[in-house]
Amino acid sequence: MSFRTNGSQSEVNGSLAKINRPTIGKGRRSQYISMTSSEAWSFIKSHYTMTLSTLDSFGFPHVAPVWYVVMDGKIYFRAQPYKKKIRNILRRPQICGVVSDGESYTELRGVMIQGLAKIVDQDRSKRKQVFSMLAEKYSSRRDTDRMPRAWQEKYGKEHRLVVEISPTNLVSWDNRKWLSNS
Repeated sequence: MSFRTNGSQSEVNGSLAKINRPTIGKGRRSQYISMTSSEAWSFIKSHYTMTLSTLDSFGFPHVAPVWYVVMDGKIYFRAQPYKKKIRNILRRPQICGVVSDGESYTELRGVMIQGLAKIVDQDRSKRKQVFSMLAEKYSSRRDTDRMPRAWQEKYGKEHRLVVEISPTNLVSWDNRKWLSNS
């Protein structure tokens, strides 16, 4: 299977050809105004849900929401060992996650995180720290006591693995900045 990008052929699993991107105004390559690095990290830290994409065995994206915390420039979440996202990460560590908000176009803002994920469950001190940080961050949002007792007994106490994401690229946008720059 192959595809064409601006006249050059690339294989799906090979390196992708450079894509010519449209410019807007003075050399801008995007219709979006990005956040600074510190704005992007503050945004990630202040939000609760990241939409995480992993690649399945056929190369198709598998997308799922995860609760996460940030520590030392890395992102951590936890999941049961049988979850598809865990199986996918063990097979292919490349991930992409998006944290975003806004309802109307001029309110849209977010950060796309590309990176490499790995299971770090064997590091007991890191595991304990991540679990503690997750418990603190989500204490007011974790309402699993409202779930049926059968669910609580089956899933509530299952072992969860800790996953560490090392970002390789951040892409951000903040459409609110268009209004302040006009």
